[in-house]
Amino acid sequence: MSDASKRSSALLDAQDALLLLRSRSLSLGLIRRIAATPEFVRNDRVRAAIVLHPRTPRVLAMGLLPHLRWHDLLRVTTTPGCAAPLILGAERLLALRVPDLALGERISLARAASETLVKTVRRETSPLVVKALLENPRFRSEDALFIAERPETPAATLRLLAESPRWRGRSDLRHAIAVHPATPPQAALRLVAAMDGPEIGRLLQSGRAPALVRLAAERRLSGRG
Repeated sequence: MSDASKRSSALLDAQDALLLLRSRSLSLGLIRRIAATPEFVRNDRVRAAIVLHPRTPRVLAMGLLPHLRWHDLLRVTTTPGCAAPLILGAERLLALRVPDLALGERISLARAASETLVKTVRRETSPLVVKALLENPRFRSEDALFIAERPETPAATLRLLAESPRWRGRSDLRHAIAVHPATPPQAALRLVAAMDGPEIGRLLQSGRAPALVRLAAERRLSGRG
């Protein structure tokens, strides 16, 4: 690099660094120069741009990961082509930060969480977070069943699952919600009404159904429901 180029690069501010980092062909030398400039790496957006740049050395990107904001870590987990170690590292850091996130942040995370992060967020008891999870295409049947079977799951969350068009048609989920002691009675009775004979038989054999649910199941089985 010429003296003129060096002087030019020294005059860059964080916005200029961000503009340079948008180029996928940015030289490794310039990426290192930006990363070595304290003024630049103090900027949240610059740190994220360095980590997400495809030519950033893995060691450098991994070293910056713990200094990213939660939503920038989320970007790492969902950016196509991002190296697997970076994704794994970002997921681990995000999982540790979930308890410290505000409710609105947890809701945003739930909507966009990777498949691995869904398994962390599904432990949330807030119905608002679970509602956002239900909108996430990476939320699977095993995640819904995990929530439905947790003793800590509140009534409002169980109602959400019971009323979800995506999940209420699954017999294993209907069973788990119907026998959960916190499920609102009306929601549980609607699920029993949707069960066929074998499904009702399994529910009664489990011995876990609340009294009202058991009574409704017995009436269905006898043809009186």
